[in-house]
Amino acid sequence: MKKTAILAMAAATMLTTSVGFASPLNDYSAGKTSIDLTWRQSDVKTTDSEDEVSFGKKHNLDWGVTTGLGNNFAIQYNGYNAKSKDAVSWSNVDETGIAHVDLKTQEFNVLYKLNKNVSVYTGLVRLKAEENANISYTDGSPSEFESNTTKTKNKIQFGVIGSTKLAEKTTAYAQVGVASNFTNWKVGVSQEIAPNVEFNVDYRRLKAKKLDFGIGDGEFDVSAKGVGFGVTYKF
Repeated sequence: MKKTAILAMAAATMLTTSVGFASPLNDYSAGKTSIDLTWRQSDVKTTDSEDEVSFGKKHNLDWGVTTGLGNNFAIQYNGYNAKSKDAVSWSNVDETGIAHVDLKTQEFNVLYKLNKNVSVYTGLVRLKAEENANISYTDGSPSEFESNTTKTKNKIQFGVIGSTKLAEKTTAYAQVGVASNFTNWKVGVSQEIAPNVEFNVDYRRLKAKKLDFGIGDGEFDVSAKGVGFGVTYKF
Protein backbone atom coordinates (compact mmCIF):
# COMPACT_ATOMS: atom_id res chain seq x y z
CA MET A 1 0.00 0.00 0.00
CA LYS A 2 1.30 3.44 -0.90
CA LYS A 3 2.14 6.02 1.77
CA THR A 4 -0.75 8.21 0.65
CA ALA A 5 -3.28 5.46 1.30
CA ILE A 6 -1.72 4.74 4.70
CA LEU A 7 -1.88 8.43 5.66
CA ALA A 8 -5.48 8.70 4.56
CA MET A 9 -6.39 5.58 6.53
CA ALA A 10 -4.71 7.05 9.61
CA ALA A 11 -6.55 10.32 9.17
CA ALA A 12 -9.89 8.57 8.87
CA THR A 13 -9.15 6.58 12.01
CA MET A 14 -8.16 9.66 14.01
CA LEU A 15 -11.14 11.75 12.89
CA THR A 16 -13.58 9.97 15.16
CA THR A 17 -14.25 12.33 18.05
CA SER A 18 -17.73 13.66 17.29
CA VAL A 19 -20.00 12.37 14.52
CA GLY A 20 -20.13 9.46 12.10
CA PHE A 21 -18.92 11.19 8.95
CA ALA A 22 -19.46 14.53 7.30
CA SER A 23 -21.22 14.97 3.98
CA PRO A 24 -22.28 11.31 3.49
CA LEU A 25 -25.38 10.08 5.28
CA ASN A 26 -24.91 9.85 9.05
CA ASP A 27 -28.30 8.44 9.99
CA TYR A 28 -28.68 4.83 8.82
CA SER A 29 -32.33 4.57 9.82
CA ALA A 30 -34.38 2.77 7.19
CA GLY A 31 -35.23 5.11 4.32
CA LYS A 32 -32.91 7.96 5.26
CA THR A 33 -31.11 9.10 2.09
CA SER A 34 -28.43 11.54 0.95
CA ILE A 35 -27.49 12.74 -2.53
CA ASP A 36 -23.95 14.02 -3.15
CA LEU A 37 -22.78 16.08 -6.14
CA THR A 38 -19.22 17.36 -6.43
CA TRP A 39 -17.68 19.50 -9.16
CA ARG A 40 -13.99 18.56 -9.37
CA GLN A 41 -10.97 19.74 -11.33
CA SER A 42 -9.14 16.49 -11.99
CA ASP A 43 -5.50 16.15 -13.02
CA VAL A 44 -5.11 12.87 -14.92
CA LYS A 45 -1.75 11.13 -15.39
CA THR A 46 -0.66 7.85 -17.01
CA THR A 47 2.52 5.92 -16.18
CA ASP A 48 4.07 2.88 -17.81
CA SER A 49 7.49 1.21 -17.80
CA GLU A 50 8.90 3.78 -20.22
CA ASP A 51 7.10 7.07 -19.76
CA GLU A 52 4.86 9.28 -17.65
CA VAL A 53 2.32 11.61 -19.27
CA SER A 54 0.39 14.35 -17.47
CA PHE A 55 -2.77 15.29 -19.36
CA GLY A 56 -3.60 18.38 -17.33
CA LYS A 57 -6.70 19.42 -15.41
CA LYS A 58 -10.29 19.30 -16.57
CA HIS A 59 -13.59 19.79 -14.75
CA ASN A 60 -15.54 16.63 -13.91
CA LEU A 61 -18.45 15.54 -11.74
CA ASP A 62 -18.61 13.09 -8.81
CA TRP A 63 -22.01 11.84 -7.70
CA GLY A 64 -23.40 9.44 -5.13
CA VAL A 65 -26.52 8.19 -3.34
CA THR A 66 -26.62 6.59 0.12
CA THR A 67 -29.72 5.03 1.71
CA GLY A 68 -30.08 3.68 5.24
CA LEU A 69 -31.35 0.14 5.80
CA GLY A 70 -31.63 0.24 9.58
CA ASN A 71 -29.65 -1.72 12.18
CA ASN A 72 -26.56 0.43 11.43
CA PHE A 73 -26.44 -0.65 7.77
CA ALA A 74 -26.66 1.43 4.59
CA ILE A 75 -26.15 0.92 0.87
CA GLN A 76 -24.35 3.31 -1.45
CA TYR A 77 -23.66 4.00 -5.12
CA ASN A 78 -20.85 6.34 -6.23
CA GLY A 79 -19.80 7.34 -9.74
CA TYR A 80 -16.80 9.23 -11.05
CA ASN A 81 -15.65 9.93 -14.60
CA ALA A 82 -12.27 11.68 -14.56
CA LYS A 83 -11.66 13.19 -18.01
CA SER A 84 -8.41 14.86 -19.03
CA LYS A 85 -7.53 17.58 -21.48
CA ASP A 86 -5.76 16.76 -24.74
CA ALA A 87 -1.99 16.37 -24.49
CA VAL A 88 0.89 14.93 -26.52
CA SER A 89 0.71 11.29 -25.52
CA TRP A 90 3.53 10.06 -27.78
CA SER A 91 5.79 11.44 -30.49
CA ASN A 92 8.42 9.95 -32.80
CA VAL A 93 9.88 10.56 -36.25
CA ASP A 94 6.80 9.11 -37.95
CA GLU A 95 3.82 10.35 -35.95
CA THR A 96 2.50 12.40 -33.06
CA GLY A 97 -0.47 11.40 -30.92
CA ILE A 98 -2.61 14.10 -29.30
CA ALA A 99 -4.79 12.23 -26.81
CA HIS A 100 -7.01 12.50 -23.77
CA VAL A 101 -7.64 9.81 -21.17
CA ASP A 102 -10.75 9.00 -19.12
CA LEU A 103 -10.82 6.96 -15.92
CA LYS A 104 -14.33 5.77 -15.05
CA THR A 105 -15.25 4.21 -11.71
CA GLN A 106 -18.48 2.94 -10.18
CA GLU A 107 -18.85 1.80 -6.58
CA PHE A 108 -21.58 -0.36 -5.01
CA ASN A 109 -20.97 -0.42 -1.26
CA VAL A 110 -22.52 -1.75 1.93
CA LEU A 111 -21.75 0.46 4.93
CA TYR A 112 -21.81 -0.41 8.61
CA LYS A 113 -21.63 2.11 11.44
CA LEU A 114 -19.34 0.77 14.14
CA ASN A 115 -20.42 3.59 16.46
CA LYS A 116 -21.42 7.24 16.15
CA ASN A 117 -17.82 8.10 15.27
CA VAL A 118 -16.73 5.76 12.50
CA SER A 119 -18.12 3.64 9.66
CA VAL A 120 -16.56 0.90 7.57
CA TYR A 121 -17.64 -0.37 4.18
CA THR A 122 -17.06 -3.04 1.60
CA GLY A 123 -18.32 -3.47 -1.91
CA LEU A 124 -17.65 -3.76 -5.61
CA VAL A 125 -15.70 -1.16 -7.57
CA ARG A 126 -15.85 -1.28 -11.38
CA LEU A 127 -13.23 0.64 -13.35
CA LYS A 128 -11.98 1.11 -16.86
CA ALA A 129 -9.84 3.59 -18.78
CA GLU A 130 -10.29 5.00 -22.28
CA GLU A 131 -7.84 6.80 -24.55
CA ASN A 132 -8.90 8.83 -27.59
CA ALA A 133 -6.14 10.10 -29.87
CA ASN A 134 -5.70 12.05 -33.10
CA ILE A 135 -2.61 10.74 -34.87
CA SER A 136 -0.72 13.14 -37.16
CA TYR A 137 1.81 11.69 -39.62
CA THR A 138 4.98 13.54 -40.57
CA ASP A 139 4.89 12.21 -44.16
CA GLY A 140 1.71 14.14 -44.87
CA SER A 141 -0.66 11.17 -44.70
CA PRO A 142 -4.21 11.94 -43.53
CA SER A 143 -4.54 12.04 -39.75
CA GLU A 144 -6.33 9.19 -38.00
CA PHE A 145 -8.55 8.90 -34.92
CA GLU A 146 -7.84 6.07 -32.52
CA SER A 147 -9.94 4.99 -29.54
CA ASN A 148 -8.84 2.29 -27.10
CA THR A 149 -10.69 1.06 -24.02
CA THR A 150 -9.51 -1.33 -21.31
CA LYS A 151 -11.66 -4.20 -20.18
CA THR A 152 -13.88 -3.34 -17.22
CA LYS A 153 -12.28 -4.61 -14.02
CA ASN A 154 -14.41 -5.62 -11.03
CA LYS A 155 -12.68 -5.46 -7.66
CA ILE A 156 -13.72 -5.98 -4.06
CA GLN A 157 -12.78 -2.97 -1.95
CA PHE A 158 -12.71 -2.20 1.77
CA GLY A 159 -12.81 1.22 3.36
CA VAL A 160 -13.21 3.35 6.46
CA ILE A 161 -14.63 6.85 7.08
CA GLY A 162 -14.12 9.16 10.06
CA SER A 163 -14.72 12.78 11.00
CA THR A 164 -14.32 15.41 13.69
CA LYS A 165 -16.35 18.49 14.60
CA LEU A 166 -14.53 21.78 14.01
CA ALA A 167 -17.46 24.02 14.96
CA GLU A 168 -21.21 23.70 15.51
CA LYS A 169 -21.93 23.40 11.77
CA THR A 170 -18.45 22.57 10.43
CA THR A 171 -16.95 19.09 10.18
CA ALA A 172 -13.65 17.74 8.84
CA TYR A 173 -13.67 14.26 7.37
CA ALA A 174 -11.47 11.65 5.70
CA GLN A 175 -12.19 8.48 3.76
CA VAL A 176 -10.08 5.76 2.16
CA GLY A 177 -10.93 2.68 0.11
CA VAL A 178 -8.47 0.05 -1.08
CA ALA A 179 -8.68 -2.89 -3.49
CA SER A 180 -6.23 -4.93 -5.52
CA ASN A 181 -4.14 -2.44 -7.55
CA PHE A 182 -6.57 0.37 -6.67
CA THR A 183 -6.65 3.12 -4.03
CA ASN A 184 -9.20 5.89 -3.54
CA TRP A 185 -9.03 8.47 -0.77
CA LYS A 186 -10.16 11.97 0.10
CA VAL A 187 -10.03 14.51 2.92
CA GLY A 188 -12.32 17.50 3.26
CA VAL A 189 -14.42 19.97 5.22
CA SER A 190 -18.23 20.18 5.29
CA GLN A 191 -20.30 23.24 6.24
CA GLU A 192 -24.05 23.17 6.91
CA ILE A 193 -25.57 26.01 4.88
CA ALA A 194 -29.28 25.21 5.32
CA PRO A 195 -31.38 22.53 7.02
CA ASN A 196 -30.38 19.17 5.46
CA VAL A 197 -27.97 20.87 3.01
CA GLU A 198 -24.15 20.92 3.32
CA PHE A 199 -21.43 22.54 1.24
CA ASN A 200 -18.25 20.45 0.90
CA VAL A 201 -14.66 21.17 -0.09
CA ASP A 202 -12.34 18.18 -0.44
CA TYR A 203 -9.20 16.82 -2.08
CA ARG A 204 -9.44 13.42 -3.75
CA ARG A 205 -6.93 11.07 -5.31
CA LEU A 206 -7.49 7.69 -6.92
CA LYS A 207 -5.12 5.40 -8.76
CA ALA A 208 -5.73 2.29 -10.87
CA LYS A 209 -2.71 0.11 -11.64
CA LYS A 210 -1.92 -2.55 -14.25
CA LEU A 211 -4.48 -1.56 -16.87
CA ASP A 212 -4.10 -2.86 -20.43
CA PHE A 213 -5.68 -1.69 -23.69
CA GLY A 214 -4.87 -5.06 -25.25
CA ILE A 215 -3.06 -3.56 -28.27
CA GLY A 216 0.45 -4.69 -27.39
CA ASP A 217 1.52 -1.58 -25.48
CA GLY A 218 1.72 -3.38 -22.14
CA GLU A 219 0.28 -2.37 -18.79
CA PHE A 220 0.06 1.14 -17.40
CA ASP A 221 -1.24 3.03 -14.37
CA VAL A 222 -3.79 5.88 -14.37
CA SER A 223 -4.18 8.37 -11.53
CA ALA A 224 -6.62 11.25 -11.05
CA LYS A 225 -6.45 13.88 -8.32
CA GLY A 226 -7.93 17.27 -7.58
CA VAL A 227 -9.94 19.62 -5.38
CA GLY A 228 -13.73 19.31 -5.38
CA PHE A 229 -16.61 21.62 -4.42
CA GLY A 230 -19.99 20.06 -3.81
CA VAL A 231 -23.30 19.86 -2.00
CA THR A 232 -25.03 17.13 -0.04
CA TYR A 233 -28.80 16.99 0.37
CA LYS A 234 -30.29 14.71 3.05
CA PHE A 235 -33.89 13.67 3.43
